Amino acid sequence: MATILILGGLGQDGARQLIPYLLSSAGPSPAFLRIVDRYFILPQADPIPSTTYLDLDARQALSKGSKEGKVEYLQGNLLTEATRTKAFTLPEAHGGPAKGFDYVFDFTGEHDYSLPDAVHIERTLRLALLLGKSAVDFKVGAYVRLLATQYKLAGDKKGKVGEQGEGSAEPWGVRAGWLHESARGLAKIEGLNLVLLRPATFYGDYTVTGLTPRVLIGEVYRYLGEKLEFLWKESTAVNTIHSIDFSSAAVAIAEWAAKNGAATVLSQAGEDLPTTLKSNDLIKDVACAAKKEDKVRAAVFSVVDDGETTQKEIAKVIEEVVGVEAGFHGSIISSFAKLNMGDVLEDVNDKHLEGWSALLTASNPPISTTVPISPNTPADLLQPYPISFSNALLKQLTGWAPTRKLDAATVRETVDKFKKEGNWPNAPPKSKR
Repeated sequence: MATILILGGLGQDGARQLIPYLLSSAGPSPAFLRIVDRYFILPQADPIPSTTYLDLDARQALSKGSKEGKVEYLQGNLLTEATRTKAFTLPEAHGGPAKGFDYVFDFTGEHDYSLPDAVHIERTLRLALLLGKSAVDFKVGAYVRLLATQYKLAGDKKGKVGEQGEGSAEPWGVRAGWLHESARGLAKIEGLNLVLLRPATFYGDYTVTGLTPRVLIGEVYRYLGEKLEFLWKESTAVNTIHSIDFSSAAVAIAEWAAKNGAATVLSQAGEDLPTTLKSNDLIKDVACAAKKEDKVRAAVFSVVDDGETTQKEIAKVIEEVVGVEAGFHGSIISSFAKLNMGDVLEDVNDKHLEGWSALLTASNPPISTTVPISPNTPADLLQPYPISFSNALLKQLTGWAPTRKLDAATVRETVDKFKKEGNWPNAPPKSKR
């Protein structure tokens, strides 16, 4: 049985859903699982106190694993050497410190899209490089790092990101850009058995990013008694991945990487990582960062289902689940939005958040605005670029296959689970009250 280390990410999607999967009958049932993040969490308490959102499945998994002695949670700042040492040191009972963790899943990085470069450089780039060096020092078997979803083919070329022969991919947006530059830096660390995961749009149990904010926007328009209209074309690709399929893919990739070693991993799944830097000025004080002129390759897998989801399918699912009429703005309005994205985004988010607040208040019982879900849409997520990924290489090399495609029944399950927690609004349409 493997020893596994999860770094960061509990406040978002990926890490939080991976925990119950690892400890379930479908997962690898690790001999030891350590989770490290900045939040205060006490898994051995009942109920579990936490300063971040922990869904019911994650709470149950942490509680059970802690009682069985298989799960350990460590609170700390991974930018400090002391915390990194504690994080990466495998207990003697599992072969440490002579050997390291079999698999490390790195979900660290700043999640706030609105913060400036300086914050992302410190909390994403610098942190990633420190963690990568620690992974080598502590003899980690496989190091799996999460990228952002926001990727397109370089030069706006048509095709699928990650498909062999289609060329390199490039991120868009500040957050995705610094996650990408972190990956470039990690790829230069000698001895690191690195694999990068590029996830499609998340959906599934307790997902707070990806599809969920879009469904919540539908709830706002249902409450307001208005039609929900999407920007861009209905044929625009917004490929998806269920959280359980993401978790199974992450494990399959880690197992494959640990079995084959860094040289084989890079030769079989290597992809060019073009720079996003305009100059080296911003990174000049970051030790070991990849420079603008550096040619970098790393193993990358696109984690996506087989549904080839587009905006049309998403609109249909939201209509069925929420009961709101959904459609698409015409080309004139979409063209205007593309030229005036800042103003459009401000107006849209103001409307959505005002309606969201009223919807929460009108729910029975009223719901606090501190719920972990929100219809807020960062600018990076409103761009007209497709999210079109290929999972062919992932299937070929690891044998993994997705088990789910986006449909109304699955999204309805997600809504029901949030409702059970008391986090999903239930107010009737405003016009009918």
